[in-house]
Amino acid sequence: MNRVIINADDFGIHTEVNHAIIEACEQGVLTSTSLLPTGPAFEEAVSLARTCPGLGIGIHLCLVGSLPTVLSPQEVPTLVTDSGRVPDSYPEVIKRACQGHLDYGQVYRELDAQMEKIMATGLPIDHVDSHQHLHVLPQIWNIVQSLMMKYGIHRVRIPREAYSYKLFSANPVRIAGRDGLTFLSQKAMDAVKRLHFTTTDFFWGMVDGGNMNEGNLKYLIDRLPFGVHEIMMHPGRSTAVLSQSFSWEYHWQDEFQALMSPAIRRQLEKREIQLITYGDLP
Repeated sequence: MNRVIINADDFGIHTEVNHAIIEACEQGVLTSTSLLPTGPAFEEAVSLARTCPGLGIGIHLCLVGSLPTVLSPQEVPTLVTDSGRVPDSYPEVIKRACQGHLDYGQVYRELDAQMEKIMATGLPIDHVDSHQHLHVLPQIWNIVQSLMMKYGIHRVRIPREAYSYKLFSANPVRIAGRDGLTFLSQKAMDAVKRLHFTTTDFFWGMVDGGNMNEGNLKYLIDRLPFGVHEIMMHPGRSTAVLSQSFSWEYHWQDEFQALMSPAIRRQLEKREIQLITYGDLP
């Protein structure tokens, strides 16, 4: 039997995302989420999570997204822009790293503070991942390994989507990003095996990132090979409201509706797919 984790990223980024995640867990097919320690709606997310004990919860580490840091900007100056927030997207972080302008001591201290903030909530944390998947960037991955061992977490997202998936039908920019991410993820698997970390056999959601609507989700479910999978989602109750705060052009509401779809639930049942969380993995 195939086992699938359906995970919603960005829990805590906005109240429209928070409520969509809880509703999709209680009434839809969502099983898991990733809590953003620097999200503006973090406290609300923590409060809502306590009302939904069946929801698996991971740590969504954050070094991008124009979000604030947990530590003060003065403590981590190489991680922030002139606005005092982290850069908008991963190319800026990679550029700083390549130019030698990223202080990895500051990266360690900030990610440590983020993990400590979430662990201090007392919520049952079952895995680690990150905003825009920066945790598999080699230098940052070394830090994340250390912090996972410090906090006793051994389950981690390794976002290695198959190179062949939608190779000729998806957005070429998405394909290029996916291929680079999968390359780094395959390198990260060496440490996963060496340190006896746990991850899924497959990961999906890169080429359809921000647009995992009902049609794309159905297409994927019909083609899942045998194994343990994570499907990444970004649900929100209102795309119109969220688009006022974020310029990512995500289809949050479509993804929310996909998670709530009776047709998707019937499809999962027909294919005898077991919905699980990271906490169900050994």
